[in-house]
Amino acid sequence: MAELADALGSGSSGRKAVRVQIPPSAPHRGICMSDRKKTILVVDDSETFLKYTSKLLYRMGYERVLSAGNGTEALKFLDTLRSDVVLLDIMMPEMDGIKTLRHIKSDERLSDMPVIITTDSPDNETYEDCKRLGCAGYLIKPIKIPELHDTLNHCIAYPDGKKRKFLRSALEDKVVITHQGMPENLHVVCLSEGGMYVRKRDPYLVGTEVDVMFTFREGKSVNLKGTVIYLKGLSEVTYNIVPGMAIKFHDVPSNDSAMLRSYIEELLIEEIIEDQIDSI
Repeated sequence: MAELADALGSGSSGRKAVRVQIPPSAPHRGICMSDRKKTILVVDDSETFLKYTSKLLYRMGYERVLSAGNGTEALKFLDTLRSDVVLLDIMMPEMDGIKTLRHIKSDERLSDMPVIITTDSPDNETYEDCKRLGCAGYLIKPIKIPELHDTLNHCIAYPDGKKRKFLRSALEDKVVITHQGMPENLHVVCLSEGGMYVRKRDPYLVGTEVDVMFTFREGKSVNLKGTVIYLKGLSEVTYNIVPGMAIKFHDVPSNDSAMLRSYIEELLIEEIIEDQIDSI
């Protein structure tokens, strides 16, 4: 976990500003399903933090991740685009996070935009200043993935007021789906504690009850009950959504839920750590 802490940890004011935008083709596992593309602007003067946080967010299913190296650059972005949420560092050159937050909240065009502060200085005075200015969240570096997920879930709205209750990750793996006693080997492309999205050219009808057997890499497996809650046919797919169906788990035992949660966190971290190892 030390490598992850380095990647998502403290900024460095000596580094130049950098933009990082993960293109759709970059991750080898694709991305998770979402109701609508969400834009997240990450503002930090650390190239490492920008790179790996952007990749992590993309792996978590946030399709549009933009980055800025300081507050001045962030405000230029926000002058031309609308972000669903901003992750904002405190200590930056040119314009720090407090001044940037003040600008955002004093601009009537941007004032309702959620801003999440990220900092490695957890002093109470800074926290109170940010809270008074209207920040939507306050995360201490190194950022913990569950805390990031929960804070984003609080800030980002989806259609019909829905929220992403569970942490999720894209992946490419096999799963056995059984319907009416007939098992079928399919590919899961997105996994959460609450369900999965499975590739299938002729998906089952919404409401279909299925049995799910998913095997983790170390050989352990979970056997779960699920219901098809929506599907995507060939005519509905986009460049990153394959034909298939979303399955919602129900009555998941606590041990199985914990195993799923741990595995998903490992998936999200793995790509970051592997990338760092490859660069050594």
